[in-house]
Amino acid sequence: MRDIKILFLVLACVGFLYFGVEPYAHTKLHPHVAAADYDFAKEDLNLAKTDVKDAENLLNEAKKSDTKNSTDKTKDAVKNAQKTLDEKKSFQTKYELFWNDIEKIDLSKGDPVKGAETFTNAGCIGCHGLKVAGFEAPMDANSSTEAYGVNPPDLSLAGRIYDKKFLAGLIKDPTMALKLSHKFNDERPFPMPAFFGAGGDLNQEIADIVAYLVSVAPSDEALIKEQRTAMNIKDEVTLNKEQNEFLVNRRVFSAACIRCHDVKYDKLKAEGHADLIAKYMGSTPPDLSMMIRARSSEYLHNFINDTQKMLPGTSMPRVGLNKTSEDQVISYLQSVGDSKKAQRESVSVNIMIFFVILSIFAFLWKQYIWRNLH
Repeated sequence: MRDIKILFLVLACVGFLYFGVEPYAHTKLHPHVAAADYDFAKEDLNLAKTDVKDAENLLNEAKKSDTKNSTDKTKDAVKNAQKTLDEKKSFQTKYELFWNDIEKIDLSKGDPVKGAETFTNAGCIGCHGLKVAGFEAPMDANSSTEAYGVNPPDLSLAGRIYDKKFLAGLIKDPTMALKLSHKFNDERPFPMPAFFGAGGDLNQEIADIVAYLVSVAPSDEALIKEQRTAMNIKDEVTLNKEQNEFLVNRRVFSAACIRCHDVKYDKLKAEGHADLIAKYMGSTPPDLSMMIRARSSEYLHNFINDTQKMLPGTSMPRVGLNKTSEDQVISYLQSVGDSKKAQRESVSVNIMIFFVILSIFAFLWKQYIWRNLH
């Protein structure tokens, strides 16, 4: 009977830790945020409103403290809280105006033929490559990082992986679309300038460029062929569906993330000089080999969807992926960084079952031995 009491006590302690302490600690380390929203306008405006509300609460608390016991410290707190509130309101106004402008662009009327002409005449190929259309990058990755701090991406997959409204916003005002207005301003301009048009209707020209990028985006078959060449997979080697999906996901990941991040597990290296990228970003972007295990897939979805929501003040821009491409990026990270997840989880369950059975047999054996002794 005493053994049973000890067993129940141990189970109670383990249950308390697992169902009580661990979830509480998780809420503190990873506060709840709204799920990833691919309506970026709605996402940004909701976050801006939340930030304003939080800043107002902070100001009210500071004013209460100052009223109760006014000191130089409390007066400074009120002043700083008011400054924060003013900044948050300013950001809210900017995002309202920005997304209102983007909503006025009718992307359904984009003309890819005119977009090709505008893309060239507007000078996009002065920085960006578009290999799928025959435009090589004007500089290699190392030279680009020396010039801009980061390598301007090849846009071959832009029309495939990015949300169309985000892409329109990125063309019109990259600082706002990428949510980097806290880092770049008039005194420190973003390397990519805003698009002010090529002589025609600005909104139509943006719609045309988006349509052009969508029209030239490669198919899955083209990406698989490209990756087979890049990974030296011979033509006579037949790949199954899962392996082909990995190749597609790998290429999508490269287009979205490889300008800054390494994936050493897959022998992928960031484009350009690592020290210059670190200087541009403010810190060295992490290797993503184990990121899927360090962070959950839910966290990564939310972070990729809106970096500022998960890590306010970060210099990492919003990626702007549509849901399909974001799923492919997460799937790639799972394949590379946690390929044994299913086996690992099944082993954990089997070990627990083993110890339960072992405990039962140990208890029965003890009862048998004690019965013979007494």
